[in-house]
Amino acid sequence: MSNQDGEAARSYHQATKLSYIDLASKPPLFKTYSALPLMPLPPGFPSPETPTLEAVSSRFNAGAASSTAAEGEQPAETGSLDLTSVSQLLFFSAGLVRKASMQVIGDVHYRAAASAGALYPIDVYLVCQDINGLEAGVYHFSPMDFALRPLRKGDYRSELVEAAGNDSVFASAPATLVFTANFWRSAWKYRARGYRYCYWDCGTMLANLLALCSSLRLPANLVAGFVDERVDQLLRIRGQQEAAICLVPIGSGGGPPSAIDMIEPAPLAPDTKDGSNDRIDYPETDQVHQESSLMDEEEVVEWRGLLPDESGEELQGPAGAGLTLLEANNLSSEPLGEVIRKRGSTRRFAQDPISQAQFEAILAGSSRGSPSDFHGKDGESLVDMYTIVHAVDGVPAGSYYFDPQTSKLELLREGDLRARAGHLCFEQALGADASAVTFFMADLEAIFQQYGNRGYRAAQLEAGIVGGKMYLCAHSLGLGATGMTFYDDEVAEFFSPHAEGKSLMFLVAVGVPGRPNRVRPFRSQIAVTLDALARGAS
Repeated sequence: MSNQDGEAARSYHQATKLSYIDLASKPPLFKTYSALPLMPLPPGFPSPETPTLEAVSSRFNAGAASSTAAEGEQPAETGSLDLTSVSQLLFFSAGLVRKASMQVIGDVHYRAAASAGALYPIDVYLVCQDINGLEAGVYHFSPMDFALRPLRKGDYRSELVEAAGNDSVFASAPATLVFTANFWRSAWKYRARGYRYCYWDCGTMLANLLALCSSLRLPANLVAGFVDERVDQLLRIRGQQEAAICLVPIGSGGGPPSAIDMIEPAPLAPDTKDGSNDRIDYPETDQVHQESSLMDEEEVVEWRGLLPDESGEELQGPAGAGLTLLEANNLSSEPLGEVIRKRGSTRRFAQDPISQAQFEAILAGSSRGSPSDFHGKDGESLVDMYTIVHAVDGVPAGSYYFDPQTSKLELLREGDLRARAGHLCFEQALGADASAVTFFMADLEAIFQQYGNRGYRAAQLEAGIVGGKMYLCAHSLGLGATGMTFYDDEVAEFFSPHAEGKSLMFLVAVGVPGRPNRVRPFRSQIAVTLDALARGAS
């Protein structure tokens, strides 16, 4: 390659085209299989009535079905898994929960969980044995039709057992939900950064799912360690375009998996329409996914062995000294099903204060660990929680570090930080107007040392789960919540030296919804000053 051939310039120009704003190239929000039959799911299922704070905060985890249960732990009484409960799980985690008619754009469908840019890059698949009302098979869930499409017939759970390094949880669980990411759906707008957003979106769905499983007394476990190609092949998807990112075995008491023939190479299901033909490749995305993939069962077992010790000290932030929050376990909250049906990302906050009890409940509920293969025995989180408080009764305005182990807020900087928060939140008024903004940060170098490249997936996923729990907690208390993008390095610098060496994964703002629910124009003095300096103004 030389200056004469023009290859470098040609490649750069192609990679930096703003083609994602072309609405004609926008990928569809729903994956369809025109040649596969629809199997409608029963609509007449009950809405979960468990108070949302209880469902989100619960550590319910039936030991008999979870690989993360403590040794000697007695299994809790569990619910049964049938087609009705499968319908509940799919609807309240990934379904279309309501519809609104807009004069200009027509019908708008609202889904159960939040998605960056409303692009919904996550698809859900079901791998199950024979359960009451449904034959064993591999199915794709279609939210638009509220139906399943069969990809394979038969009990293929043994494939998941082997793909996950012979993890018996997949054998004891009657069903597993597999969450996949269609990278182009997010990259169409967010380019290479869209890879992160896929994990945030998956995390918010998993937060719903875990709360539902708790409500239904169904054990569930998040599995991030598996042979990527093997699971993708089972689902008949192309790993570079759409890839499995999380497995969730659900339920207990499943029969032993049936013996099946070798999975034949079938990378794509017939007549699939997902917009992949118009995709633009982003080498950064392809590289990080490929180099964080696990290639065989031995590598999965090795990765599983890289768990932190029980104390979690290596990945745990320092304990704060300051305001101790009380347990807000007596605070009433709305039923889980009702909250999910009406949830939506807040577009404007009123700058009004929320109560300390509400703030406590949101922090406590969202910071509870989740049962997974990338946590220690006690469910220590991979992310640390930092928050900027604007308007919380009883909590002075300022920035804090929150330690979930002690329920303490360590004051880092006191004072009115609304303008600074708005700037950190990518110049968005939401960050300045909310009652509080919480930042989920991770020590990536420690995570890489412990988990390798795949630890990046886990950290992003964990941040999405914590954010999703925060959504549910806030809305259950009659408040609003929204996730936002951010200036990475400036956030890390703002919370340093306490957060030195940490990187921001995701953030969520909570507060009192404002009216009208439209984005307020915002421009911080910080941005004005930076622009002036960039222009050479003195």
